[in-house]
Amino acid sequence: MVSTDKTPAMRIAVIGAGPGGLTTLKTLLEASTPERPIEAVLFEAEDDIGGTFHYRGYENAELVSSKQLTTFSDHRFPLDTPDHISLPQYVKYLQSYVKRFALESHLKLGCRVASIEPLVKSSGQQWKHRVKYTDKHDNNKEQTFECSHIAICTGLHVEPNIPSIPGIENIKGEILHSSSYKQRSQLTARDVLVMGCGETAMDIAYEAIKADAKSVTMCFRTGFLSFPKALSRFKVLGKQFKGGLPIDGLITNLFETAYVHRAIAASRFRWFVSDFVIKRVLWFLTGTQAGMNQHVGALPHDRLGRAFVFLNKSSKAMPYLNRPYQEKHPLAFLGNGYVDPIEDASSSRWVDTCSFPSHIDATGRVIFEPRPDRKDWRRLKDTPIRPNCIIYCTGYKQTFSYLDPSYPTAADASIRNIVSPTDPSLAFIGFVRPGVGAIPPIAEQQAMWWTAYIEGLMALPTDPPHYHLLAKESSRIKYGVDHSAYMSTLARDFGGAPGLLELWTAHGLKVLFVYCFGASFVTFYRLVGPFKSKEAPGIVRTELAETILRRGVLGNLFFGVSAFTFTLACIANKTSGHSDDVLWTYQHGSLGGRDAGLDTGREARGLDQKCRLEDTQSQTTNTSSKPSAAKPPAAKPSAAKPSGSPKSSALSKPSGLPKSSSVPALSPSQSTACKTKA
Repeated sequence: MVSTDKTPAMRIAVIGAGPGGLTTLKTLLEASTPERPIEAVLFEAEDDIGGTFHYRGYENAELVSSKQLTTFSDHRFPLDTPDHISLPQYVKYLQSYVKRFALESHLKLGCRVASIEPLVKSSGQQWKHRVKYTDKHDNNKEQTFECSHIAICTGLHVEPNIPSIPGIENIKGEILHSSSYKQRSQLTARDVLVMGCGETAMDIAYEAIKADAKSVTMCFRTGFLSFPKALSRFKVLGKQFKGGLPIDGLITNLFETAYVHRAIAASRFRWFVSDFVIKRVLWFLTGTQAGMNQHVGALPHDRLGRAFVFLNKSSKAMPYLNRPYQEKHPLAFLGNGYVDPIEDASSSRWVDTCSFPSHIDATGRVIFEPRPDRKDWRRLKDTPIRPNCIIYCTGYKQTFSYLDPSYPTAADASIRNIVSPTDPSLAFIGFVRPGVGAIPPIAEQQAMWWTAYIEGLMALPTDPPHYHLLAKESSRIKYGVDHSAYMSTLARDFGGAPGLLELWTAHGLKVLFVYCFGASFVTFYRLVGPFKSKEAPGIVRTELAETILRRGVLGNLFFGVSAFTFTLACIANKTSGHSDDVLWTYQHGSLGGRDAGLDTGREARGLDQKCRLEDTQSQTTNTSSKPSAAKPPAAKPSAAKPSGSPKSSALSKPSGLPKSSSVPALSPSQSTACKTKA
């Protein structure tokens, strides 16, 4: 019930019942108090929860992110659950989340949002937004819901993106988007053309082989970076590694996100150092730097790395893609190499690859874009490909047709990719994609960030971010982020980033060790701060500690030392401009007690300038997409005021919240010199 007295109350509409919407609803409800109540209602067009995982899944589909990283901070799978789970298992997990936290009474299922419009301010008007929706369980009757805030959590995967291909009408057979693909039998005895090279494309190409399709061809424009979701199956000196370590848990917090020199964070220097090391390790293990046992579809050298791409963790089809091109490992005499599964290694089938279609001729033959630089195009250019089943694995696009034109969209959410400075009462949760990681825990972190803001516990940050992947100007997807950098940035904003000494004294050495050597698990950011959870230390000591122990001594030394080299390399090259006074910043304060907002002096050179420029462009480009959009506030912490000052909150305001910091601006001459390649 909405409070009718003068107590500052909030009434919030959450749109979408996927993971992002559910965790946002739960986070908001837990922040509600009698003194400052929060009424939250979730609207979902479908009859059940789960979103993409429920309604756009297909046979044999599994999550490519691990259970350890994907699950929410305080609702975990049993310890004996496999690292990677099926989509039906994940939907059941979400259903148990709803039940455990009593979210059912706040769900309006079968209710499709028709429009969202602003309410005109007046003396008697309490609310800011009006949501109009239709309820299929009430004869599609249109109803309204007025509220103070809105969280849009419909996600990135709703409306299919289908590129236009001239002559597509000449195909004699079935043409569908991957969102309509459901089972292997759809591919049996077909000549299948898979458009795209993402994880879904890899899954479907593999399923086509197993369905005994007549032929399978995968076409794509640029390429991909393949890496199995679990690290295993390679041989070193004749000994096969069978550890099965999830790769999304191998990035360490220490010197990677938790304890980083500011110049390194600004330049992404650590990303490029890790790429340098990993490429050489890949060649040593599998004989190729293009990816883990990847012999076709290599990305251009200037785009091959963690700073640029989304890792493709669906690798089951790689033995079939590699078959026409795989060469003997140069170090095979040492017993090094990659071991394909026996069933795949013994098969004589293959998947052809080629460039994207330019058009389809009158006979139904696919004419591929000429790419003489690609070995797969040279191999296939004279081979007639006439598919009778085309599957677009070309992703999705984001549209917000229900939003009044006066509202910002996700592309305008320049503040941490969550809110626009023009209207932070409207949040976009789950509209970023990590290069390596998972969206659900990011959505939970975003929900905590936004809740902290609307509860008055933090001001909107004004410092430039350093977590965006470096996208070309021509790229369709420009919302890529580095998972660990993004998670730690949000945690610093709302005061959930723990200090090393704080962890040691409050939770002991084991929690400290796991935090330092673990990945950016969302549970870490509930050890301290306004969303501190009693369950978090126990989860860290058990489930998350197990991910560290499975690496073994050598594995932890490798990943720990690799992270440390980021720092040493930066110091050696003096990229910070402070060779005589290295300033170590640590989350919401430095280990030595210095202010985390201290200026690092003159701008870092070279790559640092390039990345700072791209960060600045990423903040300003979105806000310029609408002529009427207001400019962001000036770079002062006080410029962005919290939404209200609660008398009492279920959240505790952390001490020592970080000051907003600014990076020295590049001069016009520097900006011209540092423009990135198209």
